[in-house]
Amino acid sequence: MYARIGYDLFREVQALISQGQNPANAAIPTLDLHIAFLRDLIVGCGIPLLEIPPLPDRYPFITCLTHDVDHASIRRHKLDRTMFGFLYRATLQSPINLIRGRLSLTNLLLNWSAAARLPFVHLGLAKDFWDQFERYLAIDKGHPSTFFVIPFEGRPGRTLDGAAPLLRACRYDVSHIAAKIPELTSRGCEIGLHGIDAWIDSSKGREEAQRIYDISGISTIGVRMHWLYLNLDSPARLDEAGFFYDSTIGYNETVGYRAGTSQVFNPLPGRRILELPLHIMDTALFYPGRLNLSALEAWEKLAPMFDNAVRYGGVLTINWHDRSIAPERCWGAFYSQVLDCLENRGPWFATGTQAVHWFSRRRSVTFDEIEASRSFRVKVPASTDDKTLPSMRLRIHQRRGPIGPWHSSLDNNYDHRDICLGTDMDICVP
Repeated sequence: MYARIGYDLFREVQALISQGQNPANAAIPTLDLHIAFLRDLIVGCGIPLLEIPPLPDRYPFITCLTHDVDHASIRRHKLDRTMFGFLYRATLQSPINLIRGRLSLTNLLLNWSAAARLPFVHLGLAKDFWDQFERYLAIDKGHPSTFFVIPFEGRPGRTLDGAAPLLRACRYDVSHIAAKIPELTSRGCEIGLHGIDAWIDSSKGREEAQRIYDISGISTIGVRMHWLYLNLDSPARLDEAGFFYDSTIGYNETVGYRAGTSQVFNPLPGRRILELPLHIMDTALFYPGRLNLSALEAWEKLAPMFDNAVRYGGVLTINWHDRSIAPERCWGAFYSQVLDCLENRGPWFATGTQAVHWFSRRRSVTFDEIEASRSFRVKVPASTDDKTLPSMRLRIHQRRGPIGPWHSSLDNNYDHRDICLGTDMDICVP
């Protein structure tokens, strides 16, 4: 039996996972639609299909809460661009945002209060209001999250053409938050690398990863590049540096599916490394010069993504920066509403490493036909039997009703049943 498709499906998939899609198409989970189309086509032709869907047993999808730590402390910013930028936005810009409906009166007063306290913060007489680790633990309500932290202070890094802008250099590094790491990890959180030059130089990547290991003691390290620096060769460089996963493939200027998918995948030309795609970033939603949305407009942007997570499974990855719940951004209330909305949908909340381990386990499962019959043996390698991860599902699709030209492959005119997959099992397909 043959089915003719009017485009090169597999070349399209290769382009998505290696080059990504244009920001104009960011809202479309293109790759997930391709997978759904192929599944419907196979089953619609009357061919039974075995699948391990990208969703853990008992959960509709996975959520990864991540936090890029760019400014761990305003006390480390003395008379620099970041400090003066904060003062301008907290004092002069805040009333404008109030008039435009982008800031509440409560947050206006909070910003003015923070600006007034700034001298006392620098003198050590007031709490540093950009130190938000404890508050994130409270807002995340026990859900594990991943903090991507800077390895070296004052390094802007490189671009393909030379030095990166000086503004890319951070005024802190992992050593300055070392005292907070035991509390974070004891609460189930993860420390990852917010890389500087790892995307372009594997030796630098190993140096940066070693820095995180030296301070945190964490050996399995994921990475997200600072400012989302990335090129076509980056997966190979990050792979050579030994990172377990990368979470850089996302948009700075918008939210959505840069690789067209919510599934963890192997980014070409990487060989071993897996990609945890980034979907939602706070600065993309609210920054002037990016989407610059109001809270209501942001909800309209995110609601279809929540629906897609339930429809297609996979993992929805969110990045809320460390200072985004602090003055002057004050985006903490919106972030809390996002968490409430997600909790109502019942996903598995996982760190980046946990989510990637689960997908790695899924990728290791094999199917063997038994004696040329309609029975199959599903093999789960013993090395992947991690009891801390949710089980996988085995989904059996079967056509329902007559087959003919009057049936569209998109009718979804078929049934499926799910079986919890924990160990090797033999399956007979009727």
